[in-house]
Amino acid sequence: MRRAHDCLSWGKRKRQEAENIKLIQYKQYGRADDEYDFEDGPCRKSTKKVATQQERCLFCFENPNQPKHLVVSIANFTYLMLPQWQPVVPGHCFILPMQHESATRSVDNYVWEEIRNFKKCLIMMFAKQGKDLVFLETVMGLAQQRRHCLIECIPLPQKIAKQAPLYFKKAIEEAEHEWSQHNAKKLIDTRVKGLRGSVPKDFPYFHVEFGLNSGFVHVINDEMQFKSTFGLDVIRGMLRLPEEEVYRRRRHESMDAKKQAVANFARDWEPFNWTKQLD
Repeated sequence: MRRAHDCLSWGKRKRQEAENIKLIQYKQYGRADDEYDFEDGPCRKSTKKVATQQERCLFCFENPNQPKHLVVSIANFTYLMLPQWQPVVPGHCFILPMQHESATRSVDNYVWEEIRNFKKCLIMMFAKQGKDLVFLETVMGLAQQRRHCLIECIPLPQKIAKQAPLYFKKAIEEAEHEWSQHNAKKLIDTRVKGLRGSVPKDFPYFHVEFGLNSGFVHVINDEMQFKSTFGLDVIRGMLRLPEEEVYRRRRHESMDAKKQAVANFARDWEPFNWTKQLD
């Protein structure tokens, strides 16, 4: 497919180079909660042998407990999947590295390029449906490396998506006094320097991206004050969902509903699936 081929501009050529790269051995981190450690719950003590990283993290691709039935597309170093819980909107999906990374800010170039490939092709797919994409990433707990790098992809009707920069700018600025006592610049526009040029390595941050070329990043100074669902809560507010929807805990869907959602997504994704071009 021509459209899928166009999406290869960022990553296909890296496969052969990466075959000889040794996988990085990461520090072990605290126990992750049932899916993604959004709630930052307390770690449980265990008398059993310390679990390996891939046994702890349900998003590490080699973990046998990783929910493979929700995976839509697999590249060399990254993959695309649907959430285990009820999506905020239809088409809500995740881009993740296969290995345990904590942030896109610190991933190697070949992982970065695959993530960008997925973003580009998702933008093309949803544009056909009259929707624009907002990408969210929350990076916290870097010292423990508990949280798996995860980019939430939220498709919104174009009319609503155009308002997203104003919504997020206002939400971040209004909440800043609750997050930090410092006078450092807390809302950084990434249009000029991008994410990597805007945030130092190994800093916790919240990043919202509108398409591929614009966004905001906020360096998190106090992780105890920053709510890890902040980005999704802003999205729910934009969609004018009832208050109970904004503050409720995640709801799991039935297996049949999940299978149907994956089938529907895979059908729409097929013409834009750049991973089909990989050897």
